[in-house]
Amino acid sequence: MGVTRTYREITYMAPTSSPIETDAYIAPAEGDWRVVVIPGTPCNKLQFVRFLRTAPAGVEIVVVTRPGFGKGHREAYTDWDDQLAAIKPFLPGGEWGDKKIVTLGVSYGGELALKAALDFPEAVRGVVTVAALIDEPHDYALTLEKLGGTAGVEDLVPDHWHKVRAEVAGRRDQIGPLLDQLRSLDAPVEVLHGDFDAIVPKSNADKLMQFLGPKTGAAFDLVPGGTHFMELQYPRRLHAAVQRVIERSL
Repeated sequence: MGVTRTYREITYMAPTSSPIETDAYIAPAEGDWRVVVIPGTPCNKLQFVRFLRTAPAGVEIVVVTRPGFGKGHREAYTDWDDQLAAIKPFLPGGEWGDKKIVTLGVSYGGELALKAALDFPEAVRGVVTVAALIDEPHDYALTLEKLGGTAGVEDLVPDHWHKVRAEVAGRRDQIGPLLDQLRSLDAPVEVLHGDFDAIVPKSNADKLMQFLGPKTGAAFDLVPGGTHFMELQYPRRLHAAVQRVIERSL
């Protein structure tokens, strides 16, 4: 199967608490379904080019640039309601038209993909998480996070890394309530995690599976050789998970 899909970049206003302009990649399609991809941290939609180009016909793909990482964004947006504002224009009733939605979240975006299904149950028909950050990263990643805030190092750290640190810290007060709500989630969920993920350990996926309620019919796919960047490694495996969610939601 060759690489066939085309995509383009768009800019739009995200209705955050103080509205900001941000951007997204979109691979348009005439079908009924739209996959809204929520990247991890730092947010880089370029990592999803192969995923966009290999998308099956009839399924529209949108990859958003999350608030804080768009052109000219100066601050970190640690509140998840602000983060989800970036996807609202692509939900039914938004400026990009009405389609049935599957959210696909990678790493930090995995939490947001699940929250979207809870917050917008009429719009989001299912969820795919990929290497979702549900608990904590590996110990060495936590050490690097702390190192970025130490005297003598902090001034040398790039701005986007300060935003990463703020997002990872800010999620800790929000993940508990999210997990508690997941027991009532009524939408199909596919959980993917690589067995060679050097950033987020598999224990995060195990914990997520414990909180997903029976209505999700949660399925766990441990990917042999999968790293933290399966959108680059195995994009068609992610597309297959999306298709399973669509079929289960019908």
